[in-house]
Amino acid sequence: MSRFCAGPSCFNTDQSANQLRLCGKCKAAHYCSKDCQRRHWPSHRLFCQKQGAQISMVLAECPSLHKTYSLRRKSMGAFLCTWICVQGLVLKFPHGYRTKFMVLSIIERKHNPSLPQTAFAFHDVSIHDICDTNEVGSHMVESERLAKRHGHIGAALLVIQATSSLRTATLVRAVPVVLTLEDMAYEKEEHWEDMTKVIINEAIDWRRMRKWEAGLNVAVF
Repeated sequence: MSRFCAGPSCFNTDQSANQLRLCGKCKAAHYCSKDCQRRHWPSHRLFCQKQGAQISMVLAECPSLHKTYSLRRKSMGAFLCTWICVQGLVLKFPHGYRTKFMVLSIIERKHNPSLPQTAFAFHDVSIHDICDTNEVGSHMVESERLAKRHGHIGAALLVIQATSSLRTATLVRAVPVVLTLEDMAYEKEEHWEDMTKVIINEAIDWRRMRKWEAGLNVAVF
């Protein structure tokens, strides 16, 4: 899945530009140039400051959590995030999924450092109204704008809460999920929550899903 430059009126992606750089504070927005970052700042400032403050707090209280989560996030990939949002929001609320967001809670556990996908265990997945949180709402509007600018259907929002093993710190990351026509072709899974738990606890990545789906009738992501 492509990443988009968040700069106003910019159409660059990680495929068209040489490199997109993450915002150093919130670790959420991507930019192809400093000029795009400066032009985007007025609308990005509120979310960036809130998210950046939360990350700084986690780094101070439990620095290993941020590193562990970053490795786990890369191994989890965009496919799982998309599948969770499609199953939990888009197929469940086809006419109102943009007014809600998903929260996936995971807890750090003992793991093999060479296998970051085993770093967290599933705790819970829930659905919340976007109007309950201004920061989430503004980030959702921004994600929707970027997705439609690049010709996609829109965007959903997954918030991941990663808690340290001693329950001393929780890292909260907002993950926008760009929705394409292909994503809308997923078949509805009635037990998607249970399947999400198995996928995370058993560290099943998207490359293994082709074999796994044969036995559980789950869409490949």
